[in-house]
Amino acid sequence: MAGHSLILASASPRRRALLQAAGLAHTVFPADIDETEGPGERPEALVERLAREKAQAVAREHPGTLFLGADTVVVLGGRILGKPRDAAHAVELLSDLCGHTHSVWTGVALVGPGGVVLETCRVQSQVTLRSADRAELEAYVATGEPLDKAGAYALQGDGGRFVTDVRGSRTNVIGLPMDETLRMLENAGGPPAAASAALPERVAEVRAQIAQAADRAGRQPSEITLVGVSKRHPAEAAAAAVLAGLVHLGENFAQELRDKAPAVTAVLDGTGCPAPKWHFIGQLQRNKARLVVPACHCVETVDRPALAQELDRRAQALGKTLDILLQVNVSDEPQKGGVAPEGLAALLDATAAFGSLRVRGLMAIPSATSRAEAGRPAFARLRELRDAHGGAVLLPELSMGMSSDFEVAIEEGATIIRVGTALFGPRES
Repeated sequence: MAGHSLILASASPRRRALLQAAGLAHTVFPADIDETEGPGERPEALVERLAREKAQAVAREHPGTLFLGADTVVVLGGRILGKPRDAAHAVELLSDLCGHTHSVWTGVALVGPGGVVLETCRVQSQVTLRSADRAELEAYVATGEPLDKAGAYALQGDGGRFVTDVRGSRTNVIGLPMDETLRMLENAGGPPAAASAALPERVAEVRAQIAQAADRAGRQPSEITLVGVSKRHPAEAAAAAVLAGLVHLGENFAQELRDKAPAVTAVLDGTGCPAPKWHFIGQLQRNKARLVVPACHCVETVDRPALAQELDRRAQALGKTLDILLQVNVSDEPQKGGVAPEGLAALLDATAAFGSLRVRGLMAIPSATSRAEAGRPAFARLRELRDAHGGAVLLPELSMGMSSDFEVAIEEGATIIRVGTALFGPRES
């Protein structure tokens, strides 16, 4: 069956985005079937049956290809919670879910030519939502996000703020368990997935390492912001990282950020997943500030007053406040950007004068080394500099640590880590 095109028998923009982010070329033909559950039918049997029937229904009209069907339900105490009828019903559903753990079941079916069922599966995830008062739930429902979602929340959207734990597949909760779907497609000789398909698993692995490092340092994992460095990787890969749970992405080159930011937003369009918060983490020339400021949440590499002045001017023109970090050259390497440690006080004074900039902390890139421990003195040095210039109250963020050494950086106080290769794999040339 190699070479067969893939048809998604679903109108879900979230499933479309997951396939697109995995680099899977596909066409969409939504299925129109009766989704009523049978007498005594268990949720896991229901989703598997509906997934199969959706794929077969579309296969009857479009023979000769591979058809992917899927169906997802939210289950609390054995009760299936469907999509809300209206805003009041959405608040009711959320009230039931908040403060409890529920199941999310997705059935997946792959159908071949003639409607022959090639393979089906059912996947369960456990999701815990924190308690919330009615006012907060009503404010969330007023955004409109939950009104077309089973259970009335979106893990990948603003509803993610209610979620305290996900056990099992995260993409399953979004609507399509990608590990199982990719395995089924591979077994059937379907279109090959891009390397970005492995991002949910890689994000989970890095988060586990963050948690372990934080525990060793007596810290909470929530204190550390993970910035996925998508430099030289396509927009689909960056979007896959966002769908896998990353909120922050970083870029090193101004033109790449300018072009990639809207491309990632386009991939995420309709999924309910907000655009990422972009960090600029490369050396920045003043004349490139115009390319960076419109898309950027934080510029981490401010090392001179003239650059800060230009960023402030651009941010003021857009009516935005731009977060910045001051880069310090803790390794005394002439080829690297960053203010010398002895010049940090003057730079802090200069940047304080710019009303459209918010200085959030310090950033450093230590000397490259093959040993993670070799970076510890530089990380400690940046923390000491922060403590000597106002401490965490005035400079709460320390951006330090990359794929090879972020655990050591966390042990030394990093609040932001910049991880590329461990998430995205080797960069394209």
